[in-house]
Amino acid sequence: MLLWAALAAPGLLFTALAAVGPLAGITWVEPTVAFAAIVAMTGLCVLGSLVVVAVGWRHRLAEIAILGGALTVQSVLALVHGLTVPGVLYGANDATMVSIFVSVPAALVAALPLVLPPVPAFRAAARSWRTWTVTSVLVGAGIGCALLARPHAVPAPTPGAPLAVAVAALSLAGALVLSVRHLRLFRIGGRRASLWASVGFLYIGLSTLVWLGTSPFSVAWWGAHAADGAGVLMACAGLVLAHRRDRSIAPTLAPVVNRDPLVALELGLTPVVHRFMAALDQKDLVTRDHVVRVGELAMRVGLRAGLDPGRLRALGLAALLHDIGKLDAPIEILQKPGPLTDDEFERMKAHTVWGAEPMAGVPLLAPAAGFVRWHHERVDGGGYPDGLSGGLIPLEAGIVSVCDAWDAMTFTRPYRPGMAPQTALAILHEGAGSQWRADVVELLARELEHGGPVTVPVYDRVGRGETWPAGVGEPVTEVCPDALPPGARSEVATR
Repeated sequence: MLLWAALAAPGLLFTALAAVGPLAGITWVEPTVAFAAIVAMTGLCVLGSLVVVAVGWRHRLAEIAILGGALTVQSVLALVHGLTVPGVLYGANDATMVSIFVSVPAALVAALPLVLPPVPAFRAAARSWRTWTVTSVLVGAGIGCALLARPHAVPAPTPGAPLAVAVAALSLAGALVLSVRHLRLFRIGGRRASLWASVGFLYIGLSTLVWLGTSPFSVAWWGAHAADGAGVLMACAGLVLAHRRDRSIAPTLAPVVNRDPLVALELGLTPVVHRFMAALDQKDLVTRDHVVRVGELAMRVGLRAGLDPGRLRALGLAALLHDIGKLDAPIEILQKPGPLTDDEFERMKAHTVWGAEPMAGVPLLAPAAGFVRWHHERVDGGGYPDGLSGGLIPLEAGIVSVCDAWDAMTFTRPYRPGMAPQTALAILHEGAGSQWRADVVELLARELEHGGPVTVPVYDRVGRGETWPAGVGEPVTEVCPDALPPGARSEVATR
């Protein structure tokens, strides 16, 4: 947040000084300079936004393509504004004001599937994201060409008029929605590129304040153009850089608009997480598939619990990596085709500590290390490794624990079928308040009723290698048998 504030502060300060402060009355009337500067800047913005569209299109990143289309619309109309600056290619005309007046609102219309709640109409647009993106760009280009061809067709709005103020307010609000969205992605994913995108959308929003009464060629007028161009370029750079390394998991990100984008877009994309997951994939495929399901379900429960972005990120990482300690477990135990002996079970208990210790040494993963360590603690104090009880068990650790148990009970193993969902849920309710946090069991029950179980995990390709080592068969690990109460453990072992 401090870094975001530092990047945003210059734009906010300049806007205040130029609008109502000592800079408000200063003007510099240079049409030729304005023409050259605006055309050069907006031309660069058009190219940058088209690169964003290409990245989204090539790697099947729906949200990135839609945002790239929105930035392209805004940049094309801003380019028209520069081309029609009076005194160079055109004389006095209305198009120069109309084009910049509609640029941000038109861009927000292009981004509607991401700005508004996921109502059916916008879900349909998201599913047809390629058509939506192409249509948005073509419509924006069509408006721009029409204004160039008939620069007097639409009367220019008056800065400071009620309509101008209303449009500026709506444009600023929409840009702030996108800015906050990417700030939240930064807090969930920890990637600086998302931070740059967030500040970029903020600057685009600030540029609309020129409509609150700024006269042409004033300091605020020049500043608004600089903020607009800088905002588009920062947003473009952030979006491209954030996804430059994501080619290997493009199918994971394809449903980003149809599912919660905060879950699918950032979590698990950090290289160190990929390395952990790839190692688990190579050693124990069953456990690896288990943790990606638990990862998605835990995030859904965390969202239902209203966790803030920082806690969501830590929860998601902990859920994905909760069994990473099994990388240090003996392979003969991991691949044992049946229930573990008491001695083997005691040895496997150490996986919570084995997993938490290396995570604690990685700044990016350290906030999640405790939840990995404590995901087998029990409300009645009978868990391990620290014997925490009651409210001492963090909510995030409780969520991982319940989702871990749900998946362990319901997923079919090669040597036994999974439980029916109703049976597993009944066991969770029976153990609520003793083994598991009762509030988490209730959250999971509501989430399963609303969204159903995980079928095709969002994170299914995170860290997955291209090939399976020769001679290595699929293990038949009893995934987290210690996640279950003793009665349930005996039941699944004999089925």
